[in-house]
Amino acid sequence: MHLKDILNDAPAHIKKEFIYRRHQKGSLIIPPQEQNNYLYILVTGTAEVYRQSYEGTVVSLYIYDSYSCFGEIEIFNKKIKTLSVIAKHNCETIVIHKTQVYEWMKVDFNFNFYLIKQLASKLILSSDTSVQLSLLTVKDRLLLSMHNHYKIGDLDCITKQILSSEVHAPIRSLNRSIAQCINEGFISYKDKKFSIISIEELEKYLEDFY
Repeated sequence: MHLKDILNDAPAHIKKEFIYRRHQKGSLIIPPQEQNNYLYILVTGTAEVYRQSYEGTVVSLYIYDSYSCFGEIEIFNKKIKTLSVIAKHNCETIVIHKTQVYEWMKVDFNFNFYLIKQLASKLILSSDTSVQLSLLTVKDRLLLSMHNHYKIGDLDCITKQILSSEVHAPIRSLNRSIAQCINEGFISYKDKKFSIISIEELEKYLEDFY
């Protein structure tokens, strides 16, 4: 059953507790590393979730389209902190506190079934991403990290020390990879600031990693 239909069939006392929000393109819908008590249902627009691997690499994990949800993992486990979720376009969400989520689950099998499928698919996706990251070279992890900082909009603030931490590589190894990426025409490094030469060429190179 589609999430739109599940929303339409939600009990009236649950619908009364829905919180409706709008998010501008580029804004954070959920900030990272916080405790979350809400289920977010994306009604319009697209959103992107980022995660940091155990190796420190920042990667784009998933693109959410309209009538998909996020935040469900944290409301079932207090120890899990949020990932960054950013609005790729102007978005509208319905936000539901976990107490209402639990009440809804008691009376709606279709809602229960949907959440279980979401949790299962994200578990598999997370495992696949961790394995993929462990097989990447320093150069590949560097370009992934720089691409994500470009999308976030803070690439000009990134230092070699930050990149070293994110790609889990010593400065000497990082410098070799930076020089390689400069020689191959992906990036430039001037006045201690990074920039991307061609975002199209970079994304073409990285398309197999997402």
